Amino acid sequence: MEFDKKYIAQILQNARKKKGLKQAQLAEIIGISEKHLSKIETGKNYPALDNFLKMIDVLDLSMKDFGIKSENELSEQKVYLQKIINTSSEKQLDIYVDMINTLQKYF
Repeated sequence: MEFDKKYIAQILQNARKKKGLKQAQLAEIIGISEKHLSKIETGKNYPALDNFLKMIDVLDLSMKDFGIKSENELSEQKVYLQKIINTSSEKQLDIYVDMINTLQKYF
């Protein structure tokens, strides 16, 4: 999937403005020149991948904001369950597995 430079530029520029950042501020945070950021925001250049990832992090964007949905994207329920799993003891995990195995027999 190829994205138009102007499409990317508009999303980035709108997000920067919404965050109340000036181009100079965002450029400094990202580690690029203000001139280079200006070329990205006007659609003249694509951002390098590392800079793009820094920008979306700073601007609180995700790939969804660019219309990219990950096939591996988890539902809220799966994210919640992962959080429980990640914070559980081994004993708790054993109990959860037993419960799930029992429930799966009936559904």
